[in-house]
Amino acid sequence: MRTVEWPEREAFVAHLDRLKDARGFRYDVALAEAADISHSAISNWRSGKQKPSLAAITKLASALDVSAHDLAARAGVAEGFAQASTPTQLPPELEALLDHYQTAEPNRRAELLSFVARVNEWFEATAPRPAEGRSRRAG
Repeated sequence: MRTVEWPEREAFVAHLDRLKDARGFRYDVALAEAADISHSAISNWRSGKQKPSLAAITKLASALDVSAHDLAARAGVAEGFAQASTPTQLPPELEALLDHYQTAEPNRRAELLSFVARVNEWFEATAPRPAEGRSRRAG
C-alpha cells in the first residue's frame, strides 16, 4: 500500500472521530453522506493513502459545525486556505479544551466560554503590570 507523507494523520483522524461521535454520526458513511464527500475518501485518510483536500475539509467542517480553518490546520493542509496560518502546537490541556468546545452542545459551549472568560479575567487581574514611569536618580 502506498502512503503519503502526512505527520498529522493520526491526530487528525482521532479529532475527526471525536467530532463525529459528538455530532451523532455513528459511521464514516453517514458523515461522508452529510458532508457530500465519498466514503472512500475518509477511508483513504484513515489508511494514509491520501490527505484531505481543502474542498473536502470545507464540506466536513460544515457537516460537523466546526471551523474549516481549524480543521484544515489540524489536518496539516491549511496552506493556501483563506485566512489560514501555520497551526500552533498547543499544550495538551488547551488541545483538550478546544476539543471539548467543538464537541459540546450549544448550551455547554456557552458554559465553557463563561468559565474561560472568568479564568481570563483572573489572569488579567493577577498578571504583573509593567512599571509605570521609572523613577530617575538624580545624578
